[in-house]
Amino acid sequence: MPFAMAIEMIHNFSLIHDDLPEVDNDDFRHGKPTNHKKFNHPTALLAGDGLLNQAYIVISDELAYSAENQYKENTKNKVRAFNEFTKAVDRMIVGEYLDTELEGKQISKEMLEYIHVNKTGALLKLCVRMGAILAGANEENITRLSRYADKIGLAFQIKDDILSEEGNPEITGKPIGNDKEMGKCTYVSYYGLEEAKQELNKIIKEAIDELEIYKEKAEFLRQLAIYIRDRNK
Repeated sequence: MPFAMAIEMIHNFSLIHDDLPEVDNDDFRHGKPTNHKKFNHPTALLAGDGLLNQAYIVISDELAYSAENQYKENTKNKVRAFNEFTKAVDRMIVGEYLDTELEGKQISKEMLEYIHVNKTGALLKLCVRMGAILAGANEENITRLSRYADKIGLAFQIKDDILSEEGNPEITGKPIGNDKEMGKCTYVSYYGLEEAKQELNKIIKEAIDELEIYKEKAEFLRQLAIYIRDRNK
């Protein structure tokens, strides 16, 4: 539970800072005023900073407790999960930086995928890998699940790109066309809308194929991939 709480703190930290005028300059999130609009700019900055730091506090408290009270193997897995956590947050920030730095510029397909895999995919991949590590999965399963997570992470951002182009603002809670207006590098701007949809379907199929070996045990992960493909917000 502490690791799940930390993920949610990081997620919200990233959204608060993502909405700031210096980044995406969004006034609404889920149909409600963004943090800097509801309160003010300094509060939004510091709220994001606070959530980032609290995430590390929650996990470090758990590690301290585990070292004193739990079996050593449990502690070893938790330390590894924490290491994964720190690197994923770093990757997310790198992806977000490149996304803003390269606005309005022509980039390669490889760079576009690199931005998406890090900006959005790193946190989704972390959720899957941390769950596997904390559950004591072997390296073969962690590797297979990581490939699945890489694909749904990329797919999630491609779907975001599509929704930014043709989503219903009353459902998404965000204005449509912001990415295009800001000259952001997206799968839609690179491939076009229809080809981006084809790419999304292909990647989701590849993700689901990775789960075949687990049969019904992976039903939740299978449905998660389908949800990412079909979501409207």
